[in-house]
Parts: sequence; structure tokens; C-alpha cells
Amino acid sequence: MSEKNQFEIVDGQVILHDEFQGIDKTILNYEQVAAIKLLIQKLSSALCRAF
Repeated sequence: MSEKNQFEIVDGQVILHDEFQGIDKTILNYEQVAAIKLLIQKLSSALCRAF
């Protein structure tokens, strides 16, 4: 069994390549990805100020 990454970022979206079903699924759309990035930035800033 290959250790191929099943996830890929395409046009700002996270795509799951489901080889079992033979289809690709959008797991996170670009708006969700942007929200996660913003959350990570805010948390990183808060942690830097705490120390």
C-alpha cells in the first residue's frame, strides 16, 4: 500500500482523493480554509503576547 497523501490543496480548497470510491471530495472550501488561517493567526498572536 502506498503512503500517498490523500489530501491536496487546489485553488484554496482542501480536496480528499478517495481512491476506494474513486471520487474526489471537497473537504474544506476556500472560506473555511481562510477562517482556519485567521483563527491560527489570532491564537499565535495571543500566545506570543502571553510569553
